[in-house]
Amino acid sequence: MAQQVPALPLGDEPLLLEVQINGYSTGKIAEFTLRNGKLLCRPTELAEIGLRVPPSVARSSDGLVALLDIAGVKLNLDQKNQELYLTVSDSHLLPAIVHLNGDTPPLERRVVESGTGLTMNYDVAGTHVGRDNGGVGSLDLRAFSPWGIVSSQWLAYAGASTPHGADAAAVRLDTVYTLADVNSLRRYSLGDFITGGLSWTRPIHMEGGQVLSDFSLRPDLITFPLPIISGTAAAPSTIDVLANGAVLASSSVNAGPFQVPQLPVVTGAGTISLTLTNALGQQVNVSQPFYASSALLAPGLQTYSAQAGLVRLNWGSVSDDYGSTAASATWRRGITPRLTLEGSAEGTSGAFTAGAGAVAQIGTLGIVNISAASSAGAGIAGTQVTAGAQRIGSAFSIGASATMATRNYRDVAAQNGDGVLRKQLSGFASLSLRRFGSAGIAYASSVQDAAPATAQLSSFPGVESHVISANYSVQIHHVSVFASEFKTFGSDGGTSGFQAGLTIPLTRRSSADFDVSSNGNTQVQVQQSVITIGDWGYDVFVSAGDASHQFAQVQYKSPISLVTGGVDHGAGQTTVRLEAQGALSLIDRAVFPSNQINDSFAVIDTSPMAHVHVFQENRDVGTTSSSGRLLVPDMRSFDLNHISIQPTDIPADVTVNSANRDLRPQQRSGVIVRFPIAISHGALLRLVDASGQPLPIGSSVTLRSTNTAYPVGYDGEAYIENLMPHNEVIVERGDGTRCRAAFDYTAISGEIPVIGPLKCVDQEP
Repeated sequence: MAQQVPALPLGDEPLLLEVQINGYSTGKIAEFTLRNGKLLCRPTELAEIGLRVPPSVARSSDGLVALLDIAGVKLNLDQKNQELYLTVSDSHLLPAIVHLNGDTPPLERRVVESGTGLTMNYDVAGTHVGRDNGGVGSLDLRAFSPWGIVSSQWLAYAGASTPHGADAAAVRLDTVYTLADVNSLRRYSLGDFITGGLSWTRPIHMEGGQVLSDFSLRPDLITFPLPIISGTAAAPSTIDVLANGAVLASSSVNAGPFQVPQLPVVTGAGTISLTLTNALGQQVNVSQPFYASSALLAPGLQTYSAQAGLVRLNWGSVSDDYGSTAASATWRRGITPRLTLEGSAEGTSGAFTAGAGAVAQIGTLGIVNISAASSAGAGIAGTQVTAGAQRIGSAFSIGASATMATRNYRDVAAQNGDGVLRKQLSGFASLSLRRFGSAGIAYASSVQDAAPATAQLSSFPGVESHVISANYSVQIHHVSVFASEFKTFGSDGGTSGFQAGLTIPLTRRSSADFDVSSNGNTQVQVQQSVITIGDWGYDVFVSAGDASHQFAQVQYKSPISLVTGGVDHGAGQTTVRLEAQGALSLIDRAVFPSNQINDSFAVIDTSPMAHVHVFQENRDVGTTSSSGRLLVPDMRSFDLNHISIQPTDIPADVTVNSANRDLRPQQRSGVIVRFPIAISHGALLRLVDASGQPLPIGSSVTLRSTNTAYPVGYDGEAYIENLMPHNEVIVERGDGTRCRAAFDYTAISGEIPVIGPLKCVDQEP
């Protein structure tokens, strides 16, 4: 029988007890109450020490639970030593949660930084063909601030490069104001955007307003369910967790049940292994299969989008061509680790469409998805059904999907000039042969009707296409060999082809490719990529056979742009081309030229110090200019970026509070990162008494002008900052006696002057 606690007089007695369970200390102290000889505790307190409290256990009026009311619990109370010994079966213990990377920190409110300024990315190219000259360029303009971003993208043409039939020399792509809320994971847009969509809906270009959830605002957030492994340790042990043979992490566990959640694994099928090792070296091995897919959402996570406005027509060709007014919304939510539900609704003039679907995991085999949608409007109705299945494995992968729609099915895309997607079939299979390479086969088929007569633009003629392809590749030492074949057939006839080749790496940045194809062409290409500033690159291509073609270009990546020059000869004509890609940024009342800024950037400010080395993630990215500034163009938005400067580049007479800075920049924005640097105006004083002996260590010297105290070290030396041309110090020895000294100071750039021996004259007490 369970040992009862000693009988006590009526009344409550609070106890703080160290708890041991099944002979092992929990390392925790819990608060208990002795009431009428019974030991009681709050259920939340018991959960903290790992004890499971069944819902059926009675609770007192103040919410306490008597430990002996929990079936199977035995206890022994040692009041003298303030210890409680519990004997509990594993079924009554909560599993200890083991975090392989340490305790998971609570979700903190994140601070995202942004300056205020302008950035223009440009990509301009000029061509010369025969006697014709032409030019083409793309511009990405954006104004950023802590209150959001306004951006606009344009295409521009000149001379012979202007497309046939173009009605303007410049075409506007998207112009939009965007505001991202990193703590609610929500993004707001006003202007041009692409609607949110599901795998069975068709996104379109619109101009209007949009709100959507965006997990990219939290790059560290894993959105799909991760596998969990659990077990029971008979004694304190060490666990090692492996996925597909690779060690993930190790950790220690106490005796009792444990659980390792959120294991970091790659998507697809695999095996998790756990090795449990106790203090005697005895091991227990546990393995379990898993399947992880990014098509699922973790339980409780949801994504959504809602938008309304005008449909953009002829996007990329015409700046302002609009269809009908439309609105749409999508939603997805993780219900369980193996089930995600989704839904969509959209409407426009003459059609309203709504549908629902699900993505489910079938054991460890793979995932399946199904959906059904219905449309109505203008007296007609239609349906669309989608189904698919997929398994991704380390050795063998296979998948297939099908979308079928009735002839009268209408969505917003169909009502605005796109064809009705009547049928879409796809399938693939791939096999890894390990050191013998990998092989795959794929099939895709689509039947798209002509645009309905009720559409805003009924020019889509309809198309039917089918293609089947197969490929094989293998790595032989450093050489990659591949072969592929395809065959197409459909309403416009069919073609087939075969291609084989190999790639030979020459250096870290260069390689050579050799290809042959069934149409009689032989191709040779040698190229060297540009990666960092100062790199030169080249690309030489020769094709011989039915279609003779030669091409050569050279590239150089400077601190302010990527410049490319090349010559192309084919179809009996020669084209000379010159291209420049870069960016101009206006921030902090200065203009900074740089290479293209596709995400965020930072301007490092070490003024008044110049030529200081700057590091991003411990990688040297350049030195500050003569004005003490450097633009770093490839910062990761919403993620933690580490910036530092080289302390040895700072002269001895200069102080910097910190040589490191962590920041999270806003997307497509610039941040000013200032390292406060100041001239120390310091000197090393050598203080002696009236007899010429150094003042004793431990004395305190105070600069009269700032009233700042500094310690005296060995040999009477004291380092003092913020000195004036003429200075006076008061020294207090350990015995309480004082002395006074005065001296002049002249700054020496880059050095700490030594002043002394400086006689300190005793003062009357």
